[in-house]
Formats: sequence, structure tokens, C-alpha cells
Amino acid sequence: HPGAAAQAGASLAAMSINLSGGAQGSAPGPGAAAGGSGFGANFAQAAMNDPTVQAHMKEAAYTQAQQGYEVAKQGAAVAVSELHKYVQEGPAGISILCFLGGMATTIVGFIQLINISGAITSPFSYVLNAYLCLFGIVTFLLEADMDSFKNMKVLGRLAPWVEQYQMEVFNRAKVLTELRGRGFYYIFVGSLAITQCMFCLDFLIGVWNLLMGVFCLMMSFGINPAEHMKAQAGAADQGIPLHNNGYGP
Repeated sequence: HPGAAAQAGASLAAMSINLSGGAQGSAPGPGAAAGGSGFGANFAQAAMNDPTVQAHMKEAAYTQAQQGYEVAKQGAAVAVSELHKYVQEGPAGISILCFLGGMATTIVGFIQLINISGAITSPFSYVLNAYLCLFGIVTFLLEADMDSFKNMKVLGRLAPWVEQYQMEVFNRAKVLTELRGRGFYYIFVGSLAITQCMFCLDFLIGVWNLLMGVFCLMMSFGINPAEHMKAQAGAADQGIPLHNNGYGP
């Protein structure tokens, strides 16, 4: 019967199940979302104000600081040990350290020169970096070991030019062929570099050059830096005697 069929359809529609999971009728409004966010912020603030949580955070920060200090201490000990090995070799070992410092000075100065805008915004620093780059090249020529340089596969091809300019430096600046002259030279370069900034690449380059200058001056007066480094480190053994290896005082 048509009436009975319509009534049965209405009953089935009323009894049908919403398979959408109630997403349409139960969606939270903006107020509910804001309320949840506010609750989370209040909970976080309450946790931060909790003395127990603060104590745990301080303890974790202290532990991390202690671990960082130990790592830095071990790294510094290794660096001092390696530095001590070269210093023990006398002028030959110091020459290697100065050569590395010259390469680093050249690279840092050249990187600063790439920024052409620095010539306009900070002309003084730009010119000073140009001088540092030049001084780094001079240090490279002063300390380059031509015998080792000639044995290099690629750079060995440049050995004739490097040797030529090295002799030019030796002939025109004979004071730099002496340990004392090199010491004052490295101190001068280091004092220029450390004026650029604090705890940056230029500052580190400056400190390294100053250290090399002090080492050269000490050896020019017959003082072995290796022995003083061992004494400060509290080592039991003594440093080997210093030999000039052909360098003047």
C-alpha cells in the first residue's frame, strides 16, 4: 500500500545511523580552540613556576655546562700538546706553525676582501684586511719550505716563482731572516688583527700571530718556550735544548 510504504521509509530514515562520526554536528568552534590553547599556556606557566621543575632545569643546565667544559678542556689539552711538539723542535717547528698562521691570515683577509660593499660601509676595516692578506702572503714566503714545496704534485709547479719571491723578501727585508725580527713582525701583524673585533676570525688570527711573535722573541734570547710550557702544565719531564738551526738572534 502506498501509505504504508511511505511510513516505513520515514521510520527507516529516522533510525538510520550517521556514518560520518558526527563530524558536522560536533565540530569545535574558535572559542573551544582558544580555550584549549589558553589552558596549555597556563599549564606551561604553572610548570615553569614550580620549584621542582626549576630545580630540574637548573640541574640539567649545570650538567650540560659541565660536559661542555670537560670537552673544551680535553680539546685544549690536545691542542697544547700538539703545539708543544712543534715548539720542542725549535725554530724549525715554530716555522711550521708560523707558516700555518700565514696561510690562515691570507685566507681570512681574502675572504673579507671579497665583500666589496665593505669598502664603502667600513673602508678602514677593508683596508686593514687588505694589509692582513698581504702580510699573510709575506709570512707564507718567509716560512715556506722550498724542498717540501717542490715535491708537491700540483703546487710544485709554482715552486720557481715562490722561490724567486722568497729571495726577494729575504734580500729586501733582511731583518725578517732573524728570529728577533720575525718576532716583532708577527707581534705587529697580530696587534693589527685583534683590533678588528672580539672573538672572531680576525681576533683568533691576531692571537695566533702574537703567540708566534712571542715564541720567536723568546728563542732569539735563548729561551726555550717548550720548557716554560711544560713548567706551566706541571709536566715532570723537561723540554729538549733549543738550537738556532741557522737563524740569527
